[in-house]
Amino acid sequence: MDQLPEIILKLKNMDKAAIDYDLYVTMSAENKPAEAEIKKEFPKAVIWQVENRGYDIGPFVDFLHKINLGDYDYILKLHTKNKNKGNYTILNNNRMDNALWGKVLFETLVGTAKQIKQNYAKFSEDDTIGMMGSKYCLTSEKHTYQSLVELIKSEAEKLHLPQTDKVEFVAGSMFLARAEMFKPFLSVSIDDFAQTDGRIKEGTKAHVYERLFGCAVLAQGKKIEGIKQYQYEEEFLKAKIKRFFFQKKETRSGHTIIKICKIPVLHLRSM
Repeated sequence: MDQLPEIILKLKNMDKAAIDYDLYVTMSAENKPAEAEIKKEFPKAVIWQVENRGYDIGPFVDFLHKINLGDYDYILKLHTKNKNKGNYTILNNNRMDNALWGKVLFETLVGTAKQIKQNYAKFSEDDTIGMMGSKYCLTSEKHTYQSLVELIKSEAEKLHLPQTDKVEFVAGSMFLARAEMFKPFLSVSIDDFAQTDGRIKEGTKAHVYERLFGCAVLAQGKKIEGIKQYQYEEEFLKAKIKRFFFQKKETRSGHTIIKICKIPVLHLRSM
């Protein structure tokens, strides 16, 4: 709920940009206040509850089954992002905590009406583009997919996608893409994804499909365009300095590791 006002404000930039769109919203539990606020600003919005499966990926796959892809030129995928302190990612040698990561993704796609117009203009001018996302979050770094390679290949085969040598995707799974790119994913459903467990940060089927969205674009002969909307270098530098002096990491095995100047000073196991 704390992110809803900001998201509504950003979505209004779509109207300012004179983009004709339909708004679909998924929630993992009934939330009447949120529904009322959304309907107040967007009366035609379609809202439904889905099981909490597959993080943001499962509900997105569910959404694909509720529309006719042929009715749309593009799909803009946005979602709330956990802003808990201590959670971060490193992409393209830039450290981003979750708050900055979410900001980068949102600003690129719906930051201003001008930016939105530029994004859609690129699509209309270049039919080789299949997907767009933040340049800072568009990655093909091996460490972001290496442990998932075999699962990616296996799921791609199930989707009847041609194998590609390159794995490239928008980390954070917020993007603007041609609707037709998602036809292969109609063969899966939200039931194919496990219940979301926020303690698991990597390695689930949802994380595999986050990467497969990018692979599907490449496999269908299109490219992913990296958008550089805003200079974040100063914020990235601050994050690197902060990380040097203090790090707190929760491991998948239930350990908490605290480092000062990169030196481990505390190692606790959760009970």
